[in-house]
Amino acid sequence: MPFEAGELCCSSAACVLLDTNTGSGTTWDKIPHVTQISVNQTANTPKLVTSSTGGKETSACGTVTQTGNLAVACHRGVGPGYLTVNNVYRIRWAEDCTYIWNAETCTAFSDGDAANYLDAYIRITTVPIDFNISGNAATIYNYSFDIVGWVVSPETYQQAPQTDVDAGFLC
Repeated sequence: MPFEAGELCCSSAACVLLDTNTGSGTTWDKIPHVTQISVNQTANTPKLVTSSTGGKETSACGTVTQTGNLAVACHRGVGPGYLTVNNVYRIRWAEDCTYIWNAETCTAFSDGDAANYLDAYIRITTVPIDFNISGNAATIYNYSFDIVGWVVSPETYQQAPQTDVDAGFLC
């Protein structure tokens, strides 16, 4: 049987919010022109050789590293430049923006059904400095981050580190 391409499952309705309140509580702003967000879980599994393995290596339990990437497009010659390396931010994202953002009022919905969005504290580890002036398309800024703590994740647990934010966005 030959390969058949399936239905394209990309979502153009996704969005990412950033908590811009430096005090208590949350004040969500929508990050404009997000093109992609991903989270990766990587197991650190050291290899051991024991008498029971017959001289062969076996994986031992290890910690799990959680990293991610946030890609933001530059439009009209203005780069994002709002996330700073080593700072901690709280972000919330959903495959369908209507779960977390009211487009009519440019406000975030209060905490809703956690099955529909993810929410985490992240530490920016890589800040792009891109001077691609030869292309005629929007430049994509790729910010790498580590997950500091999940607020809403598939496992849903609470952890609240201090955040550093000095940004504001327009709807």
